[in-house]
Amino acid sequence: MAKHLFKSILNIDFTEPFQRMTWQDAMKYYGSDKPDLRFDMRFVELMDVLKGHGFGVFDSAAYIGGICAKGAATYSRKQIDALTEYVKRPQIGAKGMVYARVEADGSVKSSVDKFYSQEVLQQLKAAMNAEAGDLILILSGDDAMKTRKQLSELRLKMADELGLRRKDMFKCLWVIDFPMYEWSDEENRLMAMHHPFTSPKPEDIPMLDTDPASVRANAYDMVINGIEVGGGSIRIHDSKLQATIFRILGFTPEQAQAKFGFLMNAFKYGAPPHGGLAFGLDRLVSIFAGLDSIRDCIAFPKNNSGRDVMLDAPGPLDQIQLDELQLKVK
Repeated sequence: MAKHLFKSILNIDFTEPFQRMTWQDAMKYYGSDKPDLRFDMRFVELMDVLKGHGFGVFDSAAYIGGICAKGAATYSRKQIDALTEYVKRPQIGAKGMVYARVEADGSVKSSVDKFYSQEVLQQLKAAMNAEAGDLILILSGDDAMKTRKQLSELRLKMADELGLRRKDMFKCLWVIDFPMYEWSDEENRLMAMHHPFTSPKPEDIPMLDTDPASVRANAYDMVINGIEVGGGSIRIHDSKLQATIFRILGFTPEQAQAKFGFLMNAFKYGAPPHGGLAFGLDRLVSIFAGLDSIRDCIAFPKNNSGRDVMLDAPGPLDQIQLDELQLKVK
């Protein structure tokens, strides 16, 4: 369907199958489960190169990662300071940023020169596959996943500034093999990453009893230019497997029956293997039209406050409506 839409709307032919990338690789190399592949700037982990040289920020870090912005060594100190302030914003949360330039003669000049010899900086250049004229940007932190997400924001920011996110270029991929579960510190238990009816990968089912956090879901997302345009999964169709999933999520048999008895009972009649994919057609429209915001192609868009300015909603409810729903406004 996606290939047909690109052909019929934009006259673009995709002759090869769309690229596939595991969730694990997406997070490791791009810090996002919807990576924008119109440009490179893959993450490079730098623990082996930069740790243990007396720079306390890196020596105490659980993760050090960098990106190489090709041809950006001409960035001024003011521009680099602006990038540092960008990643330190509360929405991103990094504590700071280290940079290194590759000079025309191949030498490397960094913001932490007093801690690193030119020999080590040359190892950094080699690890980043950097060349003369490139700018290396590095973040670190005590939480690898959190730091990768911060680095992802920096990667997108650099791509915007360098004009690499072209609207006439389209990179489509499937992100697959999502984790079945993610840990919730708030609830102190595993939670379903998608929903509790997603089937695990068949080869991972034996790990449900021994290492459920490592189980992969038979789930998939379609991503175009860093935007998730569709997602779906193969569903569980076996009552015993579904009961196991509910147990791992902390439901007692009684709770599972009370909340999902209709589903468990339906399995008794032999539900076939099934799955699906839900596309966000408004997101596809925004991509095809080259729009900057999905709000521009939604019939009744909400603003940043969650208000529908066309209908002036939400608005006050009549008392009769509250009474019908047995609600009371305090």
